[in-house]
Amino acid sequence: MRIEAVAAALLAVALGAGQATARDNALYFSPDLMAEFTAPSAFEGLYAGVLLGPISARKNNFNTVGADIRGEFGGVVGWNQPVAPGVIIGGELQGTVATDFGSAYLRLMALARLGFAAGDNTLVYVLGGAGRMGESWAFEAGIGAEVMVTSNMALRLEAAGIGQLGPVPNGNNIPAASAMRITSGAIWQRDGGPAATTFNSGPVTDFTGFHAGINIGGLTDPQFNFFDDYGWGWHLSRFEMGGFAGYTHALSDMFRAGVEVQLGVNYDTSGDAGFDALALARLGVVPTEGIHAYAAGGLGLVEGQGAYAFGGGVEYALWGQASLRGEALILGRMDGAPGLTGVTGPSSSKVTIGTVWHFD
Repeated sequence: MRIEAVAAALLAVALGAGQATARDNALYFSPDLMAEFTAPSAFEGLYAGVLLGPISARKNNFNTVGADIRGEFGGVVGWNQPVAPGVIIGGELQGTVATDFGSAYLRLMALARLGFAAGDNTLVYVLGGAGRMGESWAFEAGIGAEVMVTSNMALRLEAAGIGQLGPVPNGNNIPAASAMRITSGAIWQRDGGPAATTFNSGPVTDFTGFHAGINIGGLTDPQFNFFDDYGWGWHLSRFEMGGFAGYTHALSDMFRAGVEVQLGVNYDTSGDAGFDALALARLGVVPTEGIHAYAAGGLGLVEGQGAYAFGGGVEYALWGQASLRGEALILGRMDGAPGLTGVTGPSSSKVTIGTVWHFD
């Protein structure tokens, strides 16, 4: 009986050790994500802040009285959750008042965010959601960036387009984006660890390999070769938001060649909206570390019309694999058809700035 008791005790100890080892080795027993799956600690958990900027809304839908363009101020509260290296998802509530000091309307939005880290203290993100604006339910989509300027405070710049979800009380129902905002803010990170306030000064990208990014800017079509009036008024320029991806090969230490695909949506506050898709070849030069100047040209679609494009841009390496880009392209119709003014040829333009991630 004594031997059986000892054997049972030894078996219990062995089973307990095996279970402990399994718990130590099995991820699903751990309440915490592994370190390699966390985003920069500053962009994690609860945050709150104040917002300020201009907002423009077409009259007779969101903004039924007063000025089309007015100041907007309010606040934001949200939550960030790391999901992969340098990637976070999150959600936030924004509440603002837009006023021309004679009249005012409210904007209350619930927004989801997908963010990408660019260095130790910068986050670039896309956002989208729905809520209430003025006298209408509305949807909203845009892009933005946050840069930490103290150990727990970031400055934010954000741009978004806003459209109706159903008619307003007067019956107007404009189907596309008919308002836009450019919002600055100060954001306090409540849960994340302290952030670096200086940028990483280590090695930067050499502008080779695969890359991807997001951009913002404008399309201008003064001859109306591409833009049509869809029933909401003629505008010669539209706001542009989109993204791009491509590959760059090093021909030598100095010269680069590659390809890139760009996709974008464009809109104005009249309610007219469209899209553009371009496939471009690029040839560039890296005259010194951290700078890439390039020429680009190719074909695609603009507002559903076959188009050609040519131009160029400059990338400036910020830190690590991230860079800032400015680009200008001239656009023309492939069929050579004249626009509203009777002018043909390359008379339209696409000018953007963006953030690029290089996976070299």
